[in-house]
Amino acid sequence: MTLSFEDLGPRDATSALKARVARLKSSMDWASEAIEPGVRAEVMATIERCERRLALGIDHTVVALAGGTGSGKSSLFNALTGTQFAVPGVARPTTSAVSAATWGDTASALLDWLEVEPPRRLGLIGKPELTGVVLLDLPDHDSVNAANRAIVDRVVPMADLLVWVMDPQKYADNAVHSAYLKVASDHGQPSLVVLNHVDRLATEQAWEVVRDLQRLLADDGLAEVPVMPVSARTGQGLEVLQDELAGAAQSRTLASEAVRADLVSAGRALSRALSRDADPHLPDIEELVTSLANAAGIEALADASASVAAGHTKAVPTLVGLRVEAVERERLDWVDAATHGLPVAWHRVVADAVAPAALLAEEIGAAVSAIAWPPIPRGSGLKGFLSRRVRASAAAKMVRLLGAEAVRAVLVPLVREPTELIHQAYRNLDELTELAKAEVPRD
Repeated sequence: MTLSFEDLGPRDATSALKARVARLKSSMDWASEAIEPGVRAEVMATIERCERRLALGIDHTVVALAGGTGSGKSSLFNALTGTQFAVPGVARPTTSAVSAATWGDTASALLDWLEVEPPRRLGLIGKPELTGVVLLDLPDHDSVNAANRAIVDRVVPMADLLVWVMDPQKYADNAVHSAYLKVASDHGQPSLVVLNHVDRLATEQAWEVVRDLQRLLADDGLAEVPVMPVSARTGQGLEVLQDELAGAAQSRTLASEAVRADLVSAGRALSRALSRDADPHLPDIEELVTSLANAAGIEALADASASVAAGHTKAVPTLVGLRVEAVERERLDWVDAATHGLPVAWHRVVADAVAPAALLAEEIGAAVSAIAWPPIPRGSGLKGFLSRRVRASAAAKMVRLLGAEAVRAVLVPLVREPTELIHQAYRNLDELTELAKAEVPRD
């Protein structure tokens, strides 16, 4: 099943995303051993992040101001909030913390998840158009303090909208383009780019920098991301930026789009663990039932029962039970067929999910031994002689039927159902990679 994320209201979008995340989590639980450790860790972190964000609802839009030293993030934060809450420039303490401003309710649960310390939270009234916005001022991504960079790396994937604040002198710095902007493009994370300090440039110079920055963003895959010239000091362009933030908050879709982008990124990572256009096929369980029933002696017992019913012999032999080696051959044939066309790692996952041969042999033996075999009909006289073929056929058929039922009752929960779960896990993961393929990064 392929889910659509288009034309859905916030509640429907959230429900669809929650269902997808739940399927992804279940699939990873079943098939994680088929995923290389690095990808597995990345996908599991994405699952946890998406689960928590969706659990918190999409009534708030987390907007993170990110940028390097001297870009003026804190000054922009203060200008947007009309306060001096964030500590800008050289006055910033050595170990910086995230500052947050909220309009409307305090969004305490969301800020707890973001690990914003209570003293760094600012609740604002007024500006009803910004109700629901949670504005974050992040530390400098190029800080010499590793703890600051760690905060940025932790919070950036959690934001619904990233506002990259650039300085006219450092806008071409490869550090932000390669480590953050290119990654944001690859992940499809909603972003805006602000060129701050334009009051320091002549008008033509400012637009020249804007055009060059747009060129660099196109190289990063962000050709459609607007560059907004602003000045936190003079207020130039702030109204336009505020309108963008208000529009994001009022649409109530950016949070779900950010989660969707997170899932797309996970899908691209998972694609390395899946085969292109592979569709796992479930082998015929009845063939396995027949093979193992025969190996358990059911067919021989059916022939013997037919012979007794026909009057050729007087008793049936005792079943000798299954040999583990015979079960293992059939089991491996099942696993081979169930993983045909899939990466080798999935063969191991299915083999681990299906019950081992020794257990199957034991369970099938016990099931067959517990069968209450009906009496074999015997005829007498001329009429009995003439009906011996009918009795023989009926006796053999009954033995085969009861034997197959007993063997099937073991194989369905221990072989077929685990295989079906692994196949469904594969399809769920593949569904996510298909979503990622549909979101091809822009050149």
